[in-house]
Amino acid sequence: MKDLTKNNSAEMKTVVETFIIEETAELIYDNDKLDKWNQMVEELGLSGQKTIVKQYKSPIPFMHMKPFIKSILEVLCPCKKSVENYDITPIPVEILDLITLSKRENYFDKMEIWYDDKSPDPCCVGLVYQNESDRASKYEWNMRPYLIGKWSDVKQSFAELKERAVSRFRVEEENRIKLQIRYNQRQLEDLDSTIFNKFGTEDSLLF
Repeated sequence: MKDLTKNNSAEMKTVVETFIIEETAELIYDNDKLDKWNQMVEELGLSGQKTIVKQYKSPIPFMHMKPFIKSILEVLCPCKKSVENYDITPIPVEILDLITLSKRENYFDKMEIWYDDKSPDPCCVGLVYQNESDRASKYEWNMRPYLIGKWSDVKQSFAELKERAVSRFRVEEENRIKLQIRYNQRQLEDLDSTIFNKFGTEDSLLF
């Protein structure tokens, strides 16, 4: 029997990308440099830097997701599951390594896999509450997102992903707007009936 997996292996190969920031990567494993970083942050009074690192831990080494990148990934990957419950495709070892690191260093308040149930192309995202009051109230709407990694059958740049996201958003938004127009048109056509049902006739004013 012909082994189809060999013929298709190049096409089926999963491409994994990770998003560790080079400037902070060495702080993960070099305790001397981490101690120096913490000391300088303390001496300089950099309160903002203290919010992105927990005591005795290295600062978050992953790429902070700008709003535009977050929008792109949320359009292409509208489904979200916690890393513990994700069951759509296997999570690559490279991503599991970074999830393990993140849990050990306690970088995030939660980690999720974002995906599309039609064509998964998943990404792993770490989320941090903006401040302690948000954490206490479990206010998740404005959590700070970090891109840990993504994987798919074909590697695509963010420019290419943007094109895909814009195309999909245009189609979905156009359909939504057209449905809203049809609904509003129907409401307009039924306006006389709506007025009748709400206010009745002149006879209904008689006691």
